[in-house]
Order: sequence, then C-alpha cells, then structure tokens
Amino acid sequence: MRKEKLFILEQLFRQVFRTMRYELRHITGEYLSNNEFFVLKTVHENGAIKASDVSKALDVSASHITSVTDSLVEKNFITRSRSATDRRIVELMITEKGEGILAEMGNVKSLYFQGKFNNFNDEEIQLLIELFKKIDTN
Repeated sequence: MRKEKLFILEQLFRQVFRTMRYELRHITGEYLSNNEFFVLKTVHENGAIKASDVSKALDVSASHITSVTDSLVEKNFITRSRSATDRRIVELMITEKGEGILAEMGNVKSLYFQGKFNNFNDEEIQLLIELFKKIDTN
C-alpha cells in the first residue's frame, strides 16, 4: 500500500514540477532563462562576485556559469571587470538594466505563484511549507 502511494506521489511530483517549470519558462523565457535568472539573482545579492563563487553558490560547473554569464553580458544585464584590488580577478556586477529585469521577473514569478496557490488557504500553504521542509531535511 505504501509503495503504491509513494509511486503516485512520485508521478505527481514529476507532473507538477514539469508543469510549473514549463509555465514559468513560457512566462519569463522571452526575457531570461531560469539559469540566467538565478545567476543574475546571485550576482545581485552578492555585489561584485567571481564567476567561480557563483558556480559554488549555485552548485553548477564553471563552464555552465561561463555560458550563462556570456549571455547575460550580451544582454547588458551584467558586466565583467577586473578587480580593483587584484587585477588577476574578474568580477561580475549587475547593471541597472539587470536590476530592472530582475525586479520585473521577481514580480512576474510572484504573481505566478500567487495565482497557482490562489485556491489554497493559509493553513494549507503553511502545511505545504512544512512538508517541503521535512522532505528537504531527509
């Protein structure tokens, strides 16, 4: 019985996350990919930061970060510049345009999640938070 329930849960997780990922990509994709959003957010939160530190923070390869940052530089959302204290270090910094798109995408994602969970009352949302925290700690 438990095995069957866990199988159903696995299918539901896969379907829900696939649907949400698709919907979010559809909403935000013309501006930023999901990867670009998280790199941009990390640069915003940390100020001047090395690409290797972004890689560690997001637990992805350095080559992946290079590819994503190339795209963000091309879109003028971030800049690469030499560190003032150590010329060997290249730092990533968010631009004003990057700040604007990050704020806009944050609002879009917030509205998406508000709509997605519109039929949930506060207690159900709190229960879902607690359940996800419990899953995350196992």
